[in-house]
Parts: sequence; C-alpha cells; structure tokens
Amino acid sequence: MKIKSIFIRVLLPISLSLFSCKVAKQLPVQEKRVIGEESNSMSLLNEDQRQTFQYLFVEGVKQRTLGNVDEAIKIFSRCLEMDPYSSSSLYEIANIHLAKGDFQSAMMMLEKAVSISPDNKYYQLLLAKIYQQNKLYEKAAGTFAVLSTIEPDNNDYPIFRAEMLNMAGKPMDALSAYNDVEKKSGVSEQTALGKQAIFLKMGKKPEAYHELENLIHQAPGNPRYYGMLGDMYLSDSTLDKAIVQFNKVLELKPHDGFVHFSLTNYYRMKGEYDKAFQELKMGFENPDIELETKIQMYLFLAQTEDHKLSDDQQNSLIHILLERHTDDERPRALYAEYFISKKQNREAREQLKLAVELNKGNYPYWERLMYLDNDLTDWKALSEDSKEAVKYFPEQPLIYILDAVALLQMDRYQEVFSVLDSAEVNIVNNPQAMSQIYTYRAEAFYKLKKYDEAFSWFDKVVQMDPKNWLAMNNYAYYLSVRNTKLDVAEKLSSAVVQNNANNATYLDTYAWVLFKKKDFKLAKFYMESALTNNQEQNPVLLEHYGDILFFLNEKEKAVEQWNQSLKMGNPSKVLPEKIRKVVYIESEEVQ
Repeated sequence: MKIKSIFIRVLLPISLSLFSCKVAKQLPVQEKRVIGEESNSMSLLNEDQRQTFQYLFVEGVKQRTLGNVDEAIKIFSRCLEMDPYSSSSLYEIANIHLAKGDFQSAMMMLEKAVSISPDNKYYQLLLAKIYQQNKLYEKAAGTFAVLSTIEPDNNDYPIFRAEMLNMAGKPMDALSAYNDVEKKSGVSEQTALGKQAIFLKMGKKPEAYHELENLIHQAPGNPRYYGMLGDMYLSDSTLDKAIVQFNKVLELKPHDGFVHFSLTNYYRMKGEYDKAFQELKMGFENPDIELETKIQMYLFLAQTEDHKLSDDQQNSLIHILLERHTDDERPRALYAEYFISKKQNREAREQLKLAVELNKGNYPYWERLMYLDNDLTDWKALSEDSKEAVKYFPEQPLIYILDAVALLQMDRYQEVFSVLDSAEVNIVNNPQAMSQIYTYRAEAFYKLKKYDEAFSWFDKVVQMDPKNWLAMNNYAYYLSVRNTKLDVAEKLSSAVVQNNANNATYLDTYAWVLFKKKDFKLAKFYMESALTNNQEQNPVLLEHYGDILFFLNEKEKAVEQWNQSLKMGNPSKVLPEKIRKVVYIESEEVQ
C-alpha cells in the first residue's frame, strides 16, 4: 500500500518573510533627502518653505508612531502639496495604507515613489512585498531584478526573483533564473530545492532527483540531504533505495530525530507495523524535534484509515509528550481530544483543566472546556469556568451565553440578568449574539413567572432575528402552555417546523400548539412525526402523544403512552394520576 511520505525535513521554497525585517528599517538618509536632495522641485522652495516641510514631515512621522494614522496621512499629504515629488512622503503614506490592509492604495503610492527615486532599495523592497501580497508575482519578479542592479552583490534578490517567476506560472523562466544564480555563485540549497520543486511540479522526476544528488555532492557530510533524498524515494515507493539513504543519515548523525519518522513511514509501507511504531516512539522521545512536528505526526497516524494507531499506541505516544514537554499545554489538549473521541468526557475535562492552567490565554481551550461542562450537565462547573474565562476574553459572547444557560439550570435567575447585562456592555456589533442574549433574558423572566416581560423580550428576539429557531420554538411553546395568543404560537411554530422538518422537539411543540387549538387529528400527525425523529427518547413526547390520543377517544392507547412515558423517567407529578384515573389533567406548569 503506497503511503504518502509526511516527513517534515523537506524545505518549502524560500520564504520572503525577511521582507518584514528589511522594510521595517528606517533609512538614516531619509531626513537628508527630505530637506533638499529628494527632488528637483525642492530647489524651488525657499528656506522658510524647506523648514516648514521638514517640520511637517517630522510631525507626520511622530503622529504615525503614536498611532494617529489618519492625522499622519493629512500631514504627509500637506508635504506632497508643497513638494509633489517627495518620495519620502509617498513612502510613509504607503506604509500607513499597508498597515491598514489597503494594498491597492499602498501600491499606487509606492509605484510613484519608486518612479521618483528608483535607486532606493527600501522603496523597491516594500513595493515587491506589496506586489506579492496582491499576487502580482511577475511584477514582484521585475522589482527584484531592479534590486539586483542596485545591490549586485546581494544573492537573495535573484533567488527571490526566481521564486516569484515560479509563482507567476513561468517555471521555465524561473529555472533559467536559478541557473543564472548558480553560474554566478554555485549550487546552493536555495537554488537546488527551488529547482527540485519546479521539476516535481512539471513531473520531471529524474531532474528532481538530480538536484538533490547535486546537493549531496556539494555537501556530502550533511545528513539532512540524504534524508530528503530518502523521502523522495519513499514517496515513489522505491523502498530499497530509500533505506540506503536513511541508513546514511544514521551513520552521519546517529541521534537524528527526523529520520525515525521517515523510518516509520518506511516500515509502514513494508507492512512491518511493530517496527514502524518503535521508530515512531524514538522520534517522539527525541528532544531535538519540535512538539508541533510530533503532534502533526500523531494526528496523521491516529486518523489515517490505513492501519491507524491503536488506543494503547496513542496513549503511549501522548504520555511520551506529557513527560517530555511538561511546561507545554498542547499535550494536555491532545490528550483531552483523545478522551473526547472515546466519549470519556470527564477524563477529557480533567486534561483541559490542566491545559488552561498552563495557558489561560488560549480561547479554544476554554470553549472546549465549557462545552464539556455543558455535555456533562455540570452546571456549577460551567458557571465557574465561564466566570473565569470571561476574565481573559470579555469580548467573547459564548462565555456569557453558556454562563446564562448554567444559571438558568440552577434556578439562579437574578444572576442571569447580571451576566447578560455584562454581555451587552462588552459585546458590540454582533446581532446574532444579542439575539441569544435577549433569548435567555426572556427565559429568565419566564422562569420567574413574569410572563409579560418574558413575551416582550421574545418579541424583540423574533423581530431582531427571525431565524432564531430555538427562541421561536420556546416562545410558541410557552404561549401554548399559557393558553394565550395561540394563533401567534401556531405561526411561529409552523415557521420553525418548515425549516427544521426532522427536529423532534420542534415537531412536538407544533403538535402541542395544535392540540391546544383542539386540532387533534393534525396534532396527532405531527406528534407521530416527532416520535419518529425522537432519537433522544424524550419521555415528554410520549406523554403529549397520550394526551392527544385521549382527546381522539383512543383512551387505551393513551394510557399505554402515559405508562411508557412514566417508565422512561418522566418526572411529571400529574402523570401517575392521569394513568390511575384515565383522565386528562393539565400540566402542573400552568396550575
């Protein structure tokens, strides 16, 4: 069985991240250019005008540094009014637009600055970065060609040019550019790997192999290159040649951690899974391999359908991570996900508790923890964890909502209002979250038997979010329970059911509204649909079904449903009396 090698040793094409360093530098010559050497037009300014220009420019830089970017743009624009050919002012404005994510405006400013001062490498570098971010790779390549003329001894620019040509969909031009670099400076890792990637994309395997062999010829003592060659053989299922390269790695560097991951894939492809797992363990135990790499390897092998890791093997690997990376929360989070996959939510929660202790600033951990509290119906823990989480993430609406859910379950209704008040203060421009907040405010009022206030808030929810199905369903049910506004209840519930045709709870509500309107036959139809979709086996649905059957004069069947509901644990206080007397009794909720 062919397995795609996931060995992490292979380098990606050269990163352009160094742009961020080079562009960020401030030229010491900038101010000199500002006060008179930037353009011919500066010579047309008198001494007072030059001093004013210099003052404005320095003030613009000051405002930009303070974060007052709009004010800075105004000041630099005044500089341009005085000297339309001030490339320094154009450069500063471009930087501000770039920071704001306005790449188009930044590009226009930089192109003009470069046309005025074509020999300024910092302007050219920033323009190349903007071209790249706008996916104008051919233009970026042209800019790097210009930079090569400005700094002919800088070998990075020709390599970046080759990379941009490749990204522009011109692989042959890119290969030619790499070859030019090699003619000038010799074979390097950057050029060889860049060419290898192009050859692989073109399907030219012999040429791709040749590039790695060139690297090995240039640096025969570098074990990484043998590993890369071995991985390439592995990806082509040439196992006999792959193992030769991996053994060479071990010969040169016996404690190389990455080679164990390659050998893991090698033995898995041979079907020798015990040996594969032993190699995997050695890789996990190696301190030189980053934790992120180990986690990626674990996730791949734990999820693959081709002889995935057993539970014991997963446990063994996770415990190695826990022992080797004691100060990092990620193994704890990984262990929690393992327990979740086994539906062991209590054990998962224990691990997530430890994870958030190690890293309180990771919101996804808190969210996962709160959901586990909810799934475990541990309302006290949910409220406590929500209150702790909100200290670090006061802008996250879900935290308030889950706290409100927990407090509602614990009948602490006044606290619900306090939590929701805080939510409204801290959450802005989030209509969906506000819809949820209003919903739980309505729920709290209803539980306090303040029905007018509750229904008023439900009205606001429906007006704000006509697709909040949960709120609309609950509102309709509460109206039916109270025997009020049944036409409104039917309209709400009908809309919910039309959009959620297989939801047992929503179908039950619609049937109950119809029951209250004495449309018993139609109520029976929808209740039977609800029971068909009743995957959670809710006993209340059976009680409601019995009530409907009772009014259709099917009393024996009604008692059967009531008895079954009681056996399933329905806590209703009136249900035993209904069974004993064979009579319909209104739910205690409205008594």
